[in-house]
Amino acid sequence: MNYDLVGIGNALVDIEVQVDDFFVEQAEVTKGGMTLSSLEDQNKILALLQSKPKKISSGGSAANTVHGASVLGAKSYYFGRVANDPNGKHYTEDMTNCGVGFIGPSEDKEGTGTCVILITPDTERTMLTNLGVSSSLHPDNVDETIINNARGVYIEGYLWTGDETREAGEHIAKIAKKKGVPVSFTLSDAFVVNSFKEKIFEFIRSNVDILFCNEVEAQAMTGENDSIAAFKKLKTMVDTVFLTLGTKGSLVGKNGLNPERVQTFPVQAVDTTGAGDLFAAGAIYGILKDYSLEESAILGSYCAAQVVSHIGGRLPLYAQTDAKKILLEYKNLYYN
Repeated sequence: MNYDLVGIGNALVDIEVQVDDFFVEQAEVTKGGMTLSSLEDQNKILALLQSKPKKISSGGSAANTVHGASVLGAKSYYFGRVANDPNGKHYTEDMTNCGVGFIGPSEDKEGTGTCVILITPDTERTMLTNLGVSSSLHPDNVDETIINNARGVYIEGYLWTGDETREAGEHIAKIAKKKGVPVSFTLSDAFVVNSFKEKIFEFIRSNVDILFCNEVEAQAMTGENDSIAAFKKLKTMVDTVFLTLGTKGSLVGKNGLNPERVQTFPVQAVDTTGAGDLFAAGAIYGILKDYSLEESAILGSYCAAQVVSHIGGRLPLYAQTDAKKILLEYKNLYYN
């Protein structure tokens, strides 16, 4: 089968819980960021959350993006590793149910990776991630024939936290570049950028066509304190940049051209989990379907708004999936 989009990243089961700020402080993690945790530490946190309601769903940054693009209508495939345990079976079922190609559980001793997502009253999400078997993703897990026939690949920066997973990301990019398949990459988190900046910088310069990031990640990558200055510097590194600015909208532009600014779709935010992932889903779908960069950013803005309107990192069932109707809604909001 030929795929529009092929993604690669950590395959994680999300465990989302609403907590207060004091709980995040007690957990001694960076609010709004991602912290890698051991299985023991993860279990301790879950024990403290035992009495609280939880939402459990398949996740992972690039997986959310690929899933979202599939919901919009792209034929998609995802490279990631899950174990043959209940979480791995749930993950596989969820991906295949929405039409995303996925290899399924492996016979590994380590369990499927999990991400405990702490949602505070201000809608911010703080993530504690135990990678589990997803940290064993390696270049041999990448099927070159699937990439050869793709129209685009998408790689998450979280892979740079492990040597084998980073090599898997680099491997898929090299295959794509050899075949002329555009490579999209997300910086994923300021923690990732600050920890692996030199390797990420070299990867972007050598392999990436389209870069996704938020303003904190952009500033960490460039050393600039101003988002516009960071955006301009990023455009000298890569052909196309999408920079999300939270409630201030987003910027998109090509190297050498002035940026386009796109506004947000007004919604009542509940949970910011997956906002950047779903922005990328909409934007990549727009590019795959030959929409302009501004129109692609509008589609990304819509998807980001929809995902924050409910708990979870996936598009809600009530979200619009017709790109033309989404663009018309934006036009009615801002041009009429």
